[in-house]
Amino acid sequence: MITSELNQTRLKGGQRLPKKRLQEVLAACTRVLHVKEKISLSIGFVSEKQIRALNYAWRQMDRVTDVLSFELNDEFLKGEVLLNYEQAKRQALALKHSTQDELSFLIVHGVLHLFGHNHEKKQDAQRMFALQTKILKTLGIDSRI
Repeated sequence: MITSELNQTRLKGGQRLPKKRLQEVLAACTRVLHVKEKISLSIGFVSEKQIRALNYAWRQMDRVTDVLSFELNDEFLKGEVLLNYEQAKRQALALKHSTQDELSFLIVHGVLHLFGHNHEKKQDAQRMFALQTKILKTLGIDSRI
């Protein structure tokens, strides 16, 4: 079972992801990834300035991104998923779906990275995006992949 600590302190009330929605997203990840043990994650929101700095520090990409995942390999905490609300909102508007669906999509994407999936090579990307689509489908969210 995947559980999380969610830090939304920098968001206004209407921007926050409901705890129930987060639980649904993590339950879907648990089912599709066949997670048997208890795994904890940290999920938080950071500013555009912060995510850009982190993206540059860890990936040498000097631009704002929507989500970053950091595997911690700690016995109590598997990793951290950091989201940028402003970028997620822009993407949701461009793709004509809700910001809540976009945030759910990004959390799924980040969780998959924490479980060792990536999209660097074509074969890896196909495997990761197939899992992503399967998880999103169980949540009633259309995948854009």
